[in-house]
Amino acid sequence: MTEGRRGRQLTAKWQTFKGLPPALKSLIGLSFVVALGSYMVTPFLGVLMVEAVGLDIRVAGTLVAVATFIQFGGSILGSPVVDRIGLKRTMVLALALRTVGLVLFGLAVTVDWVAYPAVVLVAAGPALYLPANKAYIVTSVSDELRPLFLGVSSAALNAGMGIGPLLAALLIDADPVLLLIGLAGLFALITAAHQAALKPVVRRSAESPAAPGTETATGKRAALRGALRPVLFTALAFYLYFFFQSFMGLYAAGVSNIQVLGWVMLLNCAMVVLLQPPLAHRIGSADYRLLVAGSFGLMTLGMASMALGSIPALLAGTALFTLGEIFLFLRCDLELVHRVPGNPAFAFGVQRLAAGVGGLLAGVVGGFVFAHYKAAGDLGMFWLVVAAQCAAAALLALLLGGRRRPTVTEPAVVETTVVR
Repeated sequence: MTEGRRGRQLTAKWQTFKGLPPALKSLIGLSFVVALGSYMVTPFLGVLMVEAVGLDIRVAGTLVAVATFIQFGGSILGSPVVDRIGLKRTMVLALALRTVGLVLFGLAVTVDWVAYPAVVLVAAGPALYLPANKAYIVTSVSDELRPLFLGVSSAALNAGMGIGPLLAALLIDADPVLLLIGLAGLFALITAAHQAALKPVVRRSAESPAAPGTETATGKRAALRGALRPVLFTALAFYLYFFFQSFMGLYAAGVSNIQVLGWVMLLNCAMVVLLQPPLAHRIGSADYRLLVAGSFGLMTLGMASMALGSIPALLAGTALFTLGEIFLFLRCDLELVHRVPGNPAFAFGVQRLAAGVGGLLAGVVGGFVFAHYKAAGDLGMFWLVVAAQCAAAALLALLLGGRRRPTVTEPAVVETTVVR
């Protein structure tokens, strides 16, 4: 009985996907290719700047930090850009910027100063692209389908994030310039595909645009005040996530070998790809406070497991941490979209800004904490410190999370006003 019901649910979801507009299906597929190409270069920025361009490692480290902040924090600029030129044009512009940045990176091998504008352009691309990408999906489907298709989009992005570094690792040693120019050509094709495949989306009646001149910065600030809790928990989630992403490689190299990092990141991405879409509806309908607190609790258990240091402990800890990530990130997205109604690009820009602040703090705090325990010869304590912070976040969620269920569902998309 249960198997039959599950099969019917999967069939219904597949039929829903088949019934989507071709432009939206194309965007979900293109999201995978964008993430694949992006993560063939993003994790290797520091290596490329030092080994290929020849920059001093301290300069390269500063540029990587700046690029990370631009990539996330710069997304707050996505909303005014979308308001002016529309969702589709914003995505096309973002991809064009990244294409130019990759070309400049290839030239920086012979003219090193070109690396500075190259890094800015490479980081500015996703800063504009990702909020517009998610906003296009949210605007194209009913509230009932938001959790499912934000989960599907996240799965596509994570699949690209998992495969991209593996491909780049095979190519970067052979000829980094050829890799960069090849990626520039790939992004030129992706840009053209977005231009050809995407259509202008329409606002639903519940998201009718304000009269000219009425949607002010004051109105956005007022909407944000109601979204302070999900913004706070988004920042906390990314703060804790970047401890995992930024320091797992150093930890693996210290207690085992760097190759373990590949398996850890593959497990992380594979779990998001396989679990988030089928769990999306339950994530969207669960009690907000309990889900957020439980997600941070899973992260606590995962970080504590990693402190044991063995390969099975690292993989088990990654699995527990990723479960928390799967629940928390999607629900924070849904909360922000609901609490900042009618402007999903602004909501996702705020989400990315919160992520950038969290990532920046994790890099600063984590660097000092990791260096301290490395000097003390007790790297396992690093993860126990992170686990303690996860537990504090869980307690904060219980105290401040409130009790709210998600938005009521809408039956369909109503075509009214074109979003440029």
